Amino acid sequence: MPFIKTEKTMFETHFKAELKRLNLKRYDVCELLNCTMPTLKSRLKNPESFTVGEIIILQNSDFNLLGIIIINKIVKQ
Repeated sequence: MPFIKTEKTMFETHFKAELKRLNLKRYDVCELLNCTMPTLKSRLKNPESFTVGEIIILQNSDFNLLGIIIINKIVKQ
């Protein structure tokens, strides 16, 4: 049986790709969102826990959130 990535893993994978594309580290995102590393890790494990304000901050920082949303929708189907 082939390994199928879960929605959370897909979200984290895309998030990491966005970090690389933007030349950012997770600590940079923590600074942007004014949160701790454990909070960010929790958000990545449970993407639905991001607040609207956090999503706006990420979007304004050039994160491709539309790509993340599309990937999550495809994985759910």
